[in-house]
Amino acid sequence: MIRFGPMSITLLICAVQGLLLAALLLRARRNRAANRWLALLIVAVAALMTPYIIGYAGFYDKWPWLSFAPLSYTLAFGPLLFLYTTALIGQRPARLWLHFVPVAVQFASYAALFPLPLPTKDWWNTHVHAPVIDPLFDIAAPISIAAYAAVAYRRYRAYRIWLDSNRTDGVDYEPNWIRNFIAALAVIMLIWAGFVIAKWAVPARDYFDQFPLYVAFSVLVLYLGIGGWRHSETAFPPALTPPQPDPAEPATGRDWAAQGADWLARLDSAEWWRDPALTLAGLARLLGTNTSYLSRGLGAAAGENFNAVINRRRVIALQVLLESPHEHRDLLTLAFEVGFNSKASFNRAFLEMAGMSPSQWRLKSQKARGA
Repeated sequence: MIRFGPMSITLLICAVQGLLLAALLLRARRNRAANRWLALLIVAVAALMTPYIIGYAGFYDKWPWLSFAPLSYTLAFGPLLFLYTTALIGQRPARLWLHFVPVAVQFASYAALFPLPLPTKDWWNTHVHAPVIDPLFDIAAPISIAAYAAVAYRRYRAYRIWLDSNRTDGVDYEPNWIRNFIAALAVIMLIWAGFVIAKWAVPARDYFDQFPLYVAFSVLVLYLGIGGWRHSETAFPPALTPPQPDPAEPATGRDWAAQGADWLARLDSAEWWRDPALTLAGLARLLGTNTSYLSRGLGAAAGENFNAVINRRRVIALQVLLESPHEHRDLLTLAFEVGFNSKASFNRAFLEMAGMSPSQWRLKSQKARGA
């Protein structure tokens, strides 16, 4: 008898909501490649939940031939996690198909058995699948997720460094969602590994004992769907590979502090720092050099990276404006005038450089004039 009880309904509601969110991700206009990878991950997790949804409702008791339905794609979780992360920051790994060879094998191990007669499937499950193949997949899936999560996290860390070194508005693209997304998969992996160990330790455990694990998968589906949708339209700047040094400009023997000082003088003279769209690559073009040399020169002359060099000049210019008794425009208008292009990047830079918020600085200046 088919009966959807609290267990099957709980998982079903979460799976359906996850699939709806996956559909919304597929319709997003930005980050199309990244959103497709995330949508596939949500679908893969929902597919993993499906045998338990229908199992708790009694489908397998009524239609035992449903066994070995190819709905387990756990070996795709790691690759999809990695590909979503890299696509979001504008990178494309080579030989994509290689990442999906393990899950193709996993799919084949179920799909080849699914149409066979039930006695054949029962024999295979008793003698081969349950004692050999299923434990291998149980081990391989968490290892795959852990390995891909580690590589994805390194890419995330490198991207944060790139943002800070190449742009002055990196705070507007703070990629904390990528970090949280990776952490969510890692937590689920640990919970999953705990259930795998429990199943090995107590073979008598049945699929009803797995319900808490699939509640965790349900939470993961909702978290990935909602979080992914919230960030689906965020235009993360692609992390471009810096150009190689120009052989015509030998690096050896150069006085980088003097060279950096010269570049800073030209930057101040032309007031290029007022351009809100200025990037490390753009400034390098204006100075007739490349990003590698420019970063080295700025570090030697100012002891700061590009982001700090540019934003420090903007903050100083704003402080000068605020010291004028005739300046009554609002802070955001002044911030845009000196080169900031968002409230978030302005507030963060000002606090880091001045040690207080812009409004506190304005109040301090007013009190100083009054005294």
